[in-house]
Amino acid sequence: MPYVPPEGAPRWQRAAHRLVNATWFQNLVIGVILANAITIGIQTYKELPVGVHRAIEVIDYAFLAVFVVELVLRFVAYGLNPRRFFSDPWNVFDTLVVAAAFVPGLSSNTTALRLIRLLRVVRLLRLMPDVHVLLDGLRRAAGPAASLLALTALLCFIYAIIGNLLFGDVAPQYFGNLGEGVLTLFTLLTLEGWNSVLYDLREVSPWGLPYTISFVLIGTYVVINLVVGVVINSLDEAYRNRVDDRAETKELTETIHNHRKALDELEAKLAGTGLAKDATVGTDELRHRFTDHPLDRSPAADRATVGDGAAGQDGRLTE
Repeated sequence: MPYVPPEGAPRWQRAAHRLVNATWFQNLVIGVILANAITIGIQTYKELPVGVHRAIEVIDYAFLAVFVVELVLRFVAYGLNPRRFFSDPWNVFDTLVVAAAFVPGLSSNTTALRLIRLLRVVRLLRLMPDVHVLLDGLRRAAGPAASLLALTALLCFIYAIIGNLLFGDVAPQYFGNLGEGVLTLFTLLTLEGWNSVLYDLREVSPWGLPYTISFVLIGTYVVINLVVGVVINSLDEAYRNRVDDRAETKELTETIHNHRKALDELEAKLAGTGLAKDATVGTDELRHRFTDHPLDRSPAADRATVGDGAAGQDGRLTE
């Protein structure tokens, strides 16, 4: 979840957090990144005048200044706490990309400098609304997808060996060795020109038709579709988890708001009756006890707190 400053955070931290999360500010950063991508594309045209390339270099310094200011503002929004700031992987990535431009001697290396400028465009992923869900879904699908890919590799190995035994002598361009066989089977998996392979194998061996059709059915329509199904299911699970997290956060926020509202009403009633001045447990202490962990308090604990206050009041009356 994104970092949110606590209520007791300094005013400058809360102001910086509101600024970097404002819609207009994020749109401004996206616009600068897109403009940076356009300048990178323009630099690929070598036939442009030298003045255009020099102007692009000057504009790139302006882009770098915007990225530095944005990074500093986000650091301020984290309360100038390096540990908290670098706990977010995106902040680490952005810092490395921006800081790389200040490495001595890098400006003379044209290739490295263009790669660093290209990495700035990758920062768009952080600003896309559903990219976190996409990455979470891919992370969830990594395990099952890796197993299915291993199964596909094993299937290609087995079929490549069988193809070498059946067609190695009559169709060496397809199954002359293990490498050629795996390359042919990979082509069949992509369904790119698989009918040409089928017709060529049919002309040299009666096993060409059942061999090709069986591999296409098993490798493409079963294994590959299973991989796609695993990824889609993981993305759906990640999306549902995000919806549940938002609903839970909203419910928690409403609960805390109701507790604070009840405490304000109780404090107002105590102040109106004059009991707040004579109570053993003051209103500040009462507020602290209830707001420290408002969701973890049990009814028994609440009765104990009230009982302690009543016992103290009875002791005062006895005295």
